[in-house]
Parts: sequence; structure tokens; C-alpha cells
Amino acid sequence: MTVRTNDSLHRQVAQVSHGALLIMVGAQSALEDIEGGVPAGQWHLVLAQTRYLVMVCCQAGGLRSGAEPYVAEDGGAIDPYTHVPAADWESGHRLISEAREFAAAAPSEERAGDWLRRVRSWVSEIEATLGLADPLPQLRSPEGMFGALRLVRGWHALADQLGLPPLLPTEWTKPL
Repeated sequence: MTVRTNDSLHRQVAQVSHGALLIMVGAQSALEDIEGGVPAGQWHLVLAQTRYLVMVCCQAGGLRSGAEPYVAEDGGAIDPYTHVPAADWESGHRLISEAREFAAAAPSEERAGDWLRRVRSWVSEIEATLGLADPLPQLRSPEGMFGALRLVRGWHALADQLGLPPLLPTEWTKPL
């Protein structure tokens, strides 16, 4: 039997598998830091983590439009942001701009709360583009790592068969 890859299958598997890991490993931790920094008034932390959050979410969002997954082993010779939809960049940059304003002059509690709700909603919208039936597990929760491992185990063989980069860095999977 000969197996030929289909570009749309390749893109779908890359989007779902690599996008989910980007969100679980990068976006979730950044969002948690933002959620802790807002009530603490740590606006420079909030700004730094918002920048990181936007980059990770845009990278995950670009996968649905044809961007190649980032290769964790050597960084790859690609631009993981080439195919990010303009709407994702624009909404992400608005969030960064507001965080920059907050770092210059702390916002009212009401404005900060409204902004934080929009950040959470934006991340949820990016996650929804993955088309998963259930929300991704929270990696930093007691059950999260097991949920993540179930997802990776389910996608690993298919991603490998399609010639996609490894889902996890080698250093994470080496025996001790």
C-alpha cells in the first residue's frame, strides 16, 4: 500500500497537533501570569506576557492558514508568522497596546477587568479554531499533563507519518 499525503490533511494535522501544544505550553502559562499580574498591578509583567501570548496565539492561528509548524529542535528556517490572518494580528496588537498603556499608567480596576476578559476571550477564539470537541486540558493543573500526554500520543504517529516536526522537543522525551 502506498500512502500519499494530502496537503489539506497535512495542514489540518499540523494545525491541530502543533497548535494545541503551542496553546497548552505557551499561551496557557502566559495567560496565567497575566491573570496573576493584573490584580497585583504588575503591569510590566502583564505587558511582557501579553506580547508573548500574542506571538504564541498568532503562531497557532497561522497554522490554519498554511504556516509551517515551528521546529523546536533547531528553530527551523521558516517564518512561523507568515500566514497569520490579519484579524489575529490586529486584535492581538490592540491587546498589547492597551497593556503598554497600563504599564505607563495603571488602569482603573474596571478597565483592567474588561481588558482581561477580552484577552481570555481572544485566546478562547484562537483555541476554537483548532476544532476540537473539548477544551484543551490546563497543563498546569493536576490532571493537565495526563491530558496533554493523551493528545500527543494520539497525534504522534500521524504527525510523524506526514513528515511534520516532532510535537515535543527531544529533551522532553529522552529517558533519564
